[in-house]
Amino acid sequence: MQIFALVASLALTLAALFVLVPAVRSMLRVIRMGQPASPSRTDDPVARTVTMLKETVLHTRMLQWTWVGIMHWFVFAAFLFLSTAVVGAYVQLFDPEWAWPIVGHWYPFEWFSEFIGALSTVGIIWLIVYRQKHHPRSEGRNSRFFGSTFWQAYFVEYLALLEGAAILFIRGAEYHLVDPDHATRAHFPLSSWIGEALYPAGQGANENLVYFIAFFKIALAMVWLIVIGRNLTMGIAWHRFTAWFNIWFKRESSGRTALGEVKPLAVAGKAITLEDVEDLDEDVTLGVGKIEDFSWKGLLDFTTCTECGRCQSQCPAWNTQKPLSPKLLMKGLREHTYLKAAGQAGHVDRALIGKGDGGGDFYNPEGGDFVVDADVLWSCTTCGACVEQCPVDIEHVDHIVDMRRYQVLIESNFPTELNQLFKGLENRGNPWNMAANARMDWAKGLPFEVKEVGKDLESLESVDWLFWVGCAGAYEDRAKKTTRAVAELLHMAGVSFGVLGNRETCTGDSARRSGNEFVYQALAQENVETFKEFKVKKVVATCAHCFNTLKNEYKAFGIELEVVHHTQLLNRLVREGRLKPVAPEPGTNTRSITYHDPCYLGRHNQVYSPPRELLSALPGASYVEMERNSERSFCCGAGGARMWMEESLGERINMNRSTEAVGTGADQIVVGCPFCRVMLSDGVTALQAKSEAREEVEVLDVAQMLLASVRAGDTATDAEKAPAGAPAAAPASAAAPVAAPAEPAASGAAGVSLFAEAPTEAPAKPASGGSLFDEPTTEPVAPATSGGSLFDQPTTEPTPAPAVSGGSLFDVPADEAPAPATTGTPEPTAEATAEPAPSGSLFDIEEEPVAQPEPKKAEAAPEAEREQHDAPEKPRGLFDL
Repeated sequence: MQIFALVASLALTLAALFVLVPAVRSMLRVIRMGQPASPSRTDDPVARTVTMLKETVLHTRMLQWTWVGIMHWFVFAAFLFLSTAVVGAYVQLFDPEWAWPIVGHWYPFEWFSEFIGALSTVGIIWLIVYRQKHHPRSEGRNSRFFGSTFWQAYFVEYLALLEGAAILFIRGAEYHLVDPDHATRAHFPLSSWIGEALYPAGQGANENLVYFIAFFKIALAMVWLIVIGRNLTMGIAWHRFTAWFNIWFKRESSGRTALGEVKPLAVAGKAITLEDVEDLDEDVTLGVGKIEDFSWKGLLDFTTCTECGRCQSQCPAWNTQKPLSPKLLMKGLREHTYLKAAGQAGHVDRALIGKGDGGGDFYNPEGGDFVVDADVLWSCTTCGACVEQCPVDIEHVDHIVDMRRYQVLIESNFPTELNQLFKGLENRGNPWNMAANARMDWAKGLPFEVKEVGKDLESLESVDWLFWVGCAGAYEDRAKKTTRAVAELLHMAGVSFGVLGNRETCTGDSARRSGNEFVYQALAQENVETFKEFKVKKVVATCAHCFNTLKNEYKAFGIELEVVHHTQLLNRLVREGRLKPVAPEPGTNTRSITYHDPCYLGRHNQVYSPPRELLSALPGASYVEMERNSERSFCCGAGGARMWMEESLGERINMNRSTEAVGTGADQIVVGCPFCRVMLSDGVTALQAKSEAREEVEVLDVAQMLLASVRAGDTATDAEKAPAGAPAAAPASAAAPVAAPAEPAASGAAGVSLFAEAPTEAPAKPASGGSLFDEPTTEPVAPATSGGSLFDQPTTEPTPAPAVSGGSLFDVPADEAPAPATTGTPEPTAEATAEPAPSGSLFDIEEEPVAQPEPKKAEAAPEAEREQHDAPEKPRGLFDL
């Protein structure tokens, strides 16, 4: 037996080395195909090493899914220990009684050896059962294992099962070989029972058992290496080796995930700015147009993907039946990378992004001429759920944005709706294509003066904060209410602030995340120059997207800002006693509230507690949490420039989230971002129109809730009331350009707010998307026309003129003369403030006039489909999430 074990072990070892060495060299050659990565990938090696050990040894990312993380740690620890056990097995082929020097008969070492073998066996059995319980055969697309390569998973699982069990079986044989003084339960706490039950007591027989089991351990390890050496795309196995490097080279040496700012546009590893454009070669590649354009870190990301599906399970696009799965994207890019590197026909000249017929595979279609379908690329909301969940630090969002950059900057191939966005940003500095002189209209009628830089202030040094209003806060009717509420609260708390007024322009968030890097940089440079001119140091923003961009991305332009979100600042003021919420009048019904985490406030910046602390400080309101919250919150659907694109595939993301919010039974759905408010308001309105949501359910910003509570006795509308004589703002229609127009809500009295006094007359029904806190208009409102926009204003013409091909959804008649906006004058209508758009844009596309399709109505999914996509039940069993 000993000779057989020696010969067979040697043969397998040589075979494994013969396969593995060329495989490793091939993998390194493929990874080196990528472009140079940023030099920051190697900064602060001590911090990077600490982060790597923390995430691997302590399993900090894996433990986001508690039981899965615990069981995986047992298997992981056994795998590391087995590496030493395999080395020991080679020695035991010559000396069956051999033990490691010094520690070999040390109690802690022996106990760890046995218990890690047992726990690894339990852990892998648990994981096998978990995979089968959540198999696609029973859960379909809802399974996070949908699309994974199952034979590879089974190979790894069952080999891990044998590895863990082998530790106990070989020690059971050793129990009969050692001297009687050492052969005790204290030295063999678990394996002694196996030895007594299964193995004979004879010396020779047990020596042969040791030879065989030692050979068995070696054979398992060598078979493992041979199989993975022949399958370089077997991420579920290779991640055991590559994950260490992938985590070490993550974007942030601090250990932060690759969220917040987007990876800079780079050529050959060097960040590119507008000033560099003229010096670039004509044939330079901007973004990623082929697999070699990814950095080597990107190719390492693809190689490391374990196909665990955590990213897929959290992705809002995948959960609403869209083709984007972060897992399948990484898997498809990996397969193409290695097949192209091997020179396989059909992959050498295959385009990275293409457009299929919609009925086939969206990733590497057989016989196709592209790797990833364009629908996959443009379905992403850049919410960051995939990055947040990935246990091996893959940077999905950066790769998607890089591919979008190539499509926009090089191919000029992007969704047609984005053309209007780019023109508005380029020509007027806002995505609504509205006039800059209307940016201060939100402040009209406030009972105090809002100080404007250049008019009332020479610089921001004389006030506490720059209040960054943002495009939505200045132009969008619902967001204006938030802007006014924050301004009033800061004034009440004695916090001095100023605004930039007409000098403010868009931060460029939507441009950057849609791939239009140069428009973003132009906007950012303009804002940074303004900041420097007026000595801006501290900024408070109400928009989560503006907050993220100012906080994380403007530092690349040479300015350091202290940026806070309005929920953070307001929470601080409440805790300091400078704002005091007041209990409602006795007898007022307690209302329940739930909070939706904006992705760019939560996942991208880890701001979870301040909004919740602020809401908990409101007396007379009970708080209920949505099932998907905090790190696992579900996107509203507006990020990644999706706010400006029609959503034509699958279920609408905002409807999915609105259904979950309404399902909590809350009376008020509270948000901290104007984009979220637009999306959820439209979703709730659509549900109310189908009698699937109570009429009193409303969507509000945290600031509105606080203002109503601080000014108890007034409604939130009273706190925001326009002066007498000022025309009422036109109501928003049911849907933004991204959301379909909803049917008018069913008639009925609106619910009474916690903060509202009993009305003497039946209150007017709120306009679609409005709040119970909004003041009823005194004029009748014309119904929204099909295909209307949230931002349409009533016109004097009964029927608008047909749009000219290539015009904006937000264009107004060109013969309307703009009226200057000055504080104290009646609020001008959109027709009075909008200027004719300058002709021509860098992003104009010559095309035949095409009739704009009518957006489909925002409808709830059919009953069966809605049941399929309802939020999962809370964990009930050991194998449940």
